[in-house]
Amino acid sequence: MKRLTLILVLLSTVGIGCKYIESLRGGSDGGTSGGSGGSATASSDPKADVVAASKKFIDLKSFSAKTEGVGQTEIKSKIDYVAPDRYHVTYLAGTGAGMELIYVGSQSYMKPAGGAWSKMPGDAKSIPNLRDSFTEEGLKTLTDVKFDGEDTVDGKPALVYSYKNVTPVGNYPFTCKTWIAKATGLPMKIYVEYSNGMLKHMTVNYDTESPVTIEAPLK
Repeated sequence: MKRLTLILVLLSTVGIGCKYIESLRGGSDGGTSGGSGGSATASSDPKADVVAASKKFIDLKSFSAKTEGVGQTEIKSKIDYVAPDRYHVTYLAGTGAGMELIYVGSQSYMKPAGGAWSKMPGDAKSIPNLRDSFTEEGLKTLTDVKFDGEDTVDGKPALVYSYKNVTPVGNYPFTCKTWIAKATGLPMKIYVEYSNGMLKHMTVNYDTESPVTIEAPLK
């Protein structure tokens, strides 16, 4: 149960990152939109920029994210996502290091470190759909949104925003800083700090370019 709770927190953390990076491809909401090319520029309304970015991210069919954070123990993991309901979580350090989990619809599978895959009992429908975190309703709780200027991530230009919000799972307050690629308007990195709950802080680095495939390990 503790491991599953941690999984929920990690998946909601990815959702946090996705909230602010979304619609620079279509750009219909204004804000951080560079038109059909998908590039991003800062507007005079940081909150509109963040909302617009979230709308682009939700259109992604897949992505990967590497997380590093501190909670009760060190947290380091890789999360692959394929819309709408496929996840592959690999724990790289800390609690459950070496363990892998795969969710395909309502089915879930676990592979302990050095072990073999097994199907987990029950229905995985309780695992939050990442898209559920990116709704307009969730974005309404954004406060203190600020444009913090420009920076680079791995040598690539980015726009930096900060804001306050609450997690979609557990309603934990947090502050967040996000780096949005100027070239694509897609997320590159986020840094989140929590005032309470299991996590203290978390950094998430996104890969939105590499192909992702997730299949059930057992038939």
